[in-house]
Amino acid sequence: MSELEYLLDQKALLTAERKQEGWDIFISAYNDSKRVQQPFSEIVASRKVWWSLPEYKYSAKELPKATEVVALESNNEAEAIELGFGASGFREGTNQKICLDITGFMRPHILYFLKFLKSKGVHQLEMIYSEPERYSRRADTVFSLEDVLAVRPIQGFEGQHSTIMDNDVLIVGIGYDHSLISRVILEKESARLIQLHCFPSLSADMYHESILRLDRVASSSKGRPHEQVLFSPANDPFVTAAVLSESYAKLQKMKTSNLYLCPLATKPHTLGFGLFYLRELEGAPASLMFPFSRAYSRETGSGIGRTWLYPIMF
Repeated sequence: MSELEYLLDQKALLTAERKQEGWDIFISAYNDSKRVQQPFSEIVASRKVWWSLPEYKYSAKELPKATEVVALESNNEAEAIELGFGASGFREGTNQKICLDITGFMRPHILYFLKFLKSKGVHQLEMIYSEPERYSRRADTVFSLEDVLAVRPIQGFEGQHSTIMDNDVLIVGIGYDHSLISRVILEKESARLIQLHCFPSLSADMYHESILRLDRVASSSKGRPHEQVLFSPANDPFVTAAVLSESYAKLQKMKTSNLYLCPLATKPHTLGFGLFYLRELEGAPASLMFPFSRAYSRETGSGIGRTWLYPIMF
């Protein structure tokens, strides 16, 4: 594929026919959400595996008995994913057809999926994501349940940063979790802030709801230099990658010292950050960072909307 082909709109709706065609391995993060449970029950795969994440705090009694479950104990994204794949039948160099449902995974997991599978010589895989009909408490929906432990780079996305910091830039994917957004902005308070909003959003009211949440962190960014707002679709990682690529090209002309990216919007939005980074930022003074918490809500959405299929190629 060409170097820029990944920027094209490759998303497609997951059809009943594609579910029946199946994969060799299908992996999903176990939680109570209908938009996680329903695709798992409908998809055909030689091996279907639930991963039980420590962030959801399920006890052994709460996990399903009739399907394969890999219980992960580490909150470190690299350790969890490497152990998870080892226990799920992944075999390096065998061209297995892999599908990951990213709906229930944490954002750092989604990003490290890309890094890990690329490092293992996987050339293509597929990911799916199911939209909620709406978020459970609309603008007051709670995602992270505990205080932020640390704001740090995601494993594999640390970058080679410069000691010169007078022209640093922070790009934040804007979502609902205002407390996480605040922590990241404060962590890089001297950097120029660029907000990347989800527009179009997953539904007509979600963009308005995210803006209501963003108002709660407005004081954190007062007086920041040259604040800028960008937009990319909430459900299209390829367009998000393209928007980031275009913005980065402009930043290079301005001799940016260090670039920090933090995806805090939807899971497909996050996927776009990862695709862009692996194509254009490896080895650069740039990192993907995240405000880590120990616990997250098991269910943040109500109902199930469209399910999207994303072909990923390295």
